Amino acid sequence: MLESGLIQKQTALPRDFVKELKLDKASLDVEARHNRCAASWKPHLERTRALILRSAHLAGQQRKAVVLGAGLLHDIPLLELSDLFQEVVLVDLVHSRSCQMQAAMLPNVTCLQADVTDTASHLMRVRKNRAPLPRIEPDLFKDDPSVDFLVSVNVLSQLGCAPAEFLRASHAPDEIRNFQRHLIEAHLKHLRHCPGHSALITDVAWSRRAVNPSRHDAAARREVVHQVPLPPPEETWDWLIAPAPESDPEHDLIAHVAAYPDWKAANRFAAG
Repeated sequence: MLESGLIQKQTALPRDFVKELKLDKASLDVEARHNRCAASWKPHLERTRALILRSAHLAGQQRKAVVLGAGLLHDIPLLELSDLFQEVVLVDLVHSRSCQMQAAMLPNVTCLQADVTDTASHLMRVRKNRAPLPRIEPDLFKDDPSVDFLVSVNVLSQLGCAPAEFLRASHAPDEIRNFQRHLIEAHLKHLRHCPGHSALITDVAWSRRAVNPSRHDAAARREVVHQVPLPPPEETWDWLIAPAPESDPEHDLIAHVAAYPDWKAANRFAAG
């Protein structure tokens, strides 16, 4: 097991990729919005933590837990996972100082800086050569039989955002949209075929809601998983991600969340 709190350097992202997309700044921006919107975010964060814990208890054993999209840990029940499993690995593109400090206080928790789509190194090459975009099969922890629980937390809809920004100057919009869809499909397949028990929590659509009901604005709902079909979720809820006037003086911005405490079972049920 890696030393607690350390970021495993072998899997670090290409520095140019991180710098160009300002991933460190993006993490700070999310933290700032959380601080401003803490009351509005609280129900979503509580439901996310509760579902992660419920799903974790479905794991057959309690050796290693892997959290994909650990983020700033606001929605991760880290202490409970640390008590439940022998080892906990927090995976994300960027780990904030706060995340690393919390991990360092727990002897069985490790921060792993990694791209769960396994695309960053490929994208550096294809953009330079304007080459066709690759087909990806993520394999992070896929061959690790000690993984008993793996959860993807509020990251699915974001998987294609950084690649899309990175490729905007070198590839056509249709190519990029198809690639974003492919990344989502590959991530869902990864969750189906990874070792142990897997769970998924993701926003599937965003909508605007007028704060003045007399305006009678038409509901503007936009799906954010690029029309990739998902099985019926076990739980759904709304996340008031930007209450007015955070991003719009006249509208609340709402993320619609779907949760699958047993992702593999959800797929079997849908297929059957």
